[in-house]
Amino acid sequence: MEKSEIVKQIIDANKTFFENYFSMMVMFQDQTEDIWEKFIGQAPGMDEENKKIMEQWISLYKQSRENFKKAVDNGYAKAEAFFDYNAILEFQEQNEKIFNSFLSQADWMPQDFRKAAEEVASTYKKSRDEFKKYVDENINRVNDFVSHANKPKTKLKRKK
Repeated sequence: MEKSEIVKQIIDANKTFFENYFSMMVMFQDQTEDIWEKFIGQAPGMDEENKKIMEQWISLYKQSRENFKKAVDNGYAKAEAFFDYNAILEFQEQNEKIFNSFLSQADWMPQDFRKAAEEVASTYKKSRDEFKKYVDENINRVNDFVSHANKPKTKLKRKK
């Protein structure tokens, strides 16, 4: 199995866990809200102003909960995009080919412009290689985590 496929499965598993947890939390909060509304409706001495305050509080809470969900979903989307680096590498390779094609016509360029263009190409290649190395290292860390997670746990004996 490819490293990117393992990372995608890990992200999907975490995302599914979060979705299940979040929907369960929403269900409990909605049930609590129903109980609370029944309590407020039957409570003696609860005037309309207090009821409005409670409704505003519940509305704010729901809005904050949805904002949190959107932020988490956005984080998962960014993680998936980061680890889908094959598309980024293809884009970089295409840019490199275009740039090399441009540099191959260097005969008509002034000497100082050609030198600057070659320095840019060198910097670009170095940055691309560093990015690929960084992503590969992080994917290897994920693989190490997965391989350690599947190993049986051994109990350590304490020394007396």
